[in-house]
Amino acid sequence: MPDPADKVGATAYAHSRKWDLAAALPLILFNGLAALGFAITAIKAMGKPVDFAGGLQILSEAGSFVFFLMEAVIVCIRRLPLRKLAGLLPRASALAAAYAPFALLLLPHRALPPPQAIVSVLLLLAGTFGGIFTLSYLGRSFSILPQARQLVTNGPYRYVRHPLYLFGQLSLIGVGLQFAQPWGLMIALAGCLLQFPRMAYEERVLTESFPGYAAYRAKTAMLIPGLL
Repeated sequence: MPDPADKVGATAYAHSRKWDLAAALPLILFNGLAALGFAITAIKAMGKPVDFAGGLQILSEAGSFVFFLMEAVIVCIRRLPLRKLAGLLPRASALAAAYAPFALLLLPHRALPPPQAIVSVLLLLAGTFGGIFTLSYLGRSFSILPQARQLVTNGPYRYVRHPLYLFGQLSLIGVGLQFAQPWGLMIALAGCLLQFPRMAYEERVLTESFPGYAAYRAKTAMLIPGLL
């Protein structure tokens, strides 16, 4: 018969800093490698002659380096979760929404004419630097899975409930334009749609954890003020 003390110890470990870091290790490594990759790409590009669109692309890659590095650091120091949604489906939904768009890398890259290249990079810049701005407010409350760590309602969260996902989708559309069509935009659209069940699960755990979330939700748009 299992020792009750062992069960208590396992439960305490599952809510400890060590467990949170161990569970997040793949995310830390992914973000760290992504930051390194963007840094190398930007440095190499800076050593070559570039046009206006190329300069914007370098700026976007530098921003992506900052974004992924911020995520890696924040995950290491974030608050412990107050509540998590149990079950496989909420976790699978979050992971699919976060990582399914990387299917874009299976498609052939295409050279864009200058106007389309500028549109693509501007979307990337808006999404990347908007994401950096949002992360600076979300801070130690950041999580990939549906978990409640701390309720954030200031900064961009004053206007929409999920600004990080909004800016992420702008970046995704910008990236999707750079790959073979119509598949690139179809994957980008699928990535956008996958965010909706993810947001629903997150809002459930936030409603269960913070008494003020229901009122905040009632007066704040999900993604676009006045529309959605």
